[in-house]
Amino acid sequence: MTAPFGQNQFALHSVEVSQQVSLETVRMVQFARRAHAIAREAIGVIGGRPRSAKGISEFFRSLNIWFWAIVGLPTLLAAIYYFAVAADLYASQIIFVVRGPAKPAVSLGSLLGGGGMPAPAEDTFAVHEFIRSRDAVRKLDQLNGLRAVLNRPEGDLFTRFPGIIAWRNDFEALYKTYGHFVSVDMDTSSGVSTLLVKAYRPEDAQMIARALFSYSEQLVNELNERARKDALATFQHEVDIDEERIANIQRQLTAYRVKEKMLDPKSASAGPLELLAQMNAQYANSKAQLAEALKNARNSPQIPLIKTRIATLEKLISEERAKISGDTNSVVASLSEYEYLNMRLQLAEKNLASAFTSLASARLEAQRQQLYMETIAQPNFPDYPLYPKRIVSFATVVASCLMVYGISWLLIAGVREHAAP
Repeated sequence: MTAPFGQNQFALHSVEVSQQVSLETVRMVQFARRAHAIAREAIGVIGGRPRSAKGISEFFRSLNIWFWAIVGLPTLLAAIYYFAVAADLYASQIIFVVRGPAKPAVSLGSLLGGGGMPAPAEDTFAVHEFIRSRDAVRKLDQLNGLRAVLNRPEGDLFTRFPGIIAWRNDFEALYKTYGHFVSVDMDTSSGVSTLLVKAYRPEDAQMIARALFSYSEQLVNELNERARKDALATFQHEVDIDEERIANIQRQLTAYRVKEKMLDPKSASAGPLELLAQMNAQYANSKAQLAEALKNARNSPQIPLIKTRIATLEKLISEERAKISGDTNSVVASLSEYEYLNMRLQLAEKNLASAFTSLASARLEAQRQQLYMETIAQPNFPDYPLYPKRIVSFATVVASCLMVYGISWLLIAGVREHAAP
């Protein structure tokens, strides 16, 4: 009786699984034997037991070519560079902080929402960017001989300028090399910055550090001056406008005085007003005398004289009133123009006084808002080369190569395992 198709397929699949398990078992046994042999060889080296040349050659033959390409060759090159080629570098550092106006206190909400500490001042980042900029490199090249500092005979061919890596002698190559010798970082929690300068000679490192700090202070001073000018420009413009307005009004007053031929129209108008007051008093007195004479002595010869005096006073009073309050060439017309100019002058003077007060307040505020750099630690004179970190760097290369080799081996082993039938 023939077995069903499903049972045959299951049997074939079971056979394939058994074969695959057998192959994996054989591989595991071979790998265990190889690991046991390598461990035995290592124990022999550690224990100091003599090893034959055949055993050593078998150990090295057990390592494939990829191990030598990924681990052996880079390790050898790193050992040659760090212990035979790399030049000593002296490091000088400055610790500083950029101070500015007092900031508002940090609220609990900002701490909870912002994750803890307030953001560092953007002015500190401006100083950092200047230190890393081409302008700083150009100043150091022009004033401090940066090219000579980076091309000392003590330097090696890989780091100095020009060398194997930076083989060109132009400014861009100098700027690229400069980035390997100068670094600046900031502690965001405290705002303290650290400038680190490396050089082949200790005096060069200290000199470059001092120069960079000096140029950074110049930048901060320029930023302060620019901010001060921007803050005072508006208020100074208002002061200039008010001063020009006052000068224009004074010129108009001078022209008015020359035209009217009087120094002070107010003083000049006092005379006609006083004369008019006197004539009004005489006119009232004459009217009273006439009324008394008509009442007591109608036939008195003084009555015609009194009437004549009253008529004369009426005519004079009318003429004086015309001079004072007439349409043209009158005291009132002249005095109104003068009062208008005088009122404009007083308003302009008040505006000028207010503008001067605002300008003085803006100057005080500009002084309060100024930035400055405060040194916490002066640039030191190094007496021992701290760079390169030879052992640490070499160990890092070896560990990195071993890690790459191990990951590659695992990936290849996984691919072979899945590709096996």
